[in-house]
Amino acid sequence: MDYSHIITPKRLTNMQEMEVHVGGPDGANRLFIYSGMAEVELCGGLPHPRWSLEVICFDIGRKYDCNSGEAVINIVASASVAGARTDGVASFAGWEIFGAAGEFDESDCRVRMNIAAGARDTQAFLEQISFQLTVLAKV
Repeated sequence: MDYSHIITPKRLTNMQEMEVHVGGPDGANRLFIYSGMAEVELCGGLPHPRWSLEVICFDIGRKYDCNSGEAVINIVASASVAGARTDGVASFAGWEIFGAAGEFDESDCRVRMNIAAGARDTQAFLEQISFQLTVLAKV
């Protein structure tokens, strides 16, 4: 597998957010649910037909006030292939989401979505990734 680099999406579309009041656990009082589409342009790796691997990263949701006791308690993330194409003849085309994870970046008090994705074949392109991120927090 070709471990390339970290990229940001061209844009995020169809963004949706839901805030739900909850009573726990661990002092949690909010559940934030985010979903949308990340537009990317990932191509298969060389030598042909090697899998590429890109990590798509972007901040999502509100900025937390880390100095006033706000905290992220748990994050659950998922992603799936939503749009792909081939240019020309793609004998070994493939598209895959290798994993998705959310993390809390304490330096800027934001939640970050990380999606490991790739394509196989230099004529295969991954264009859209759908995602959902659920954040249990104390605000």
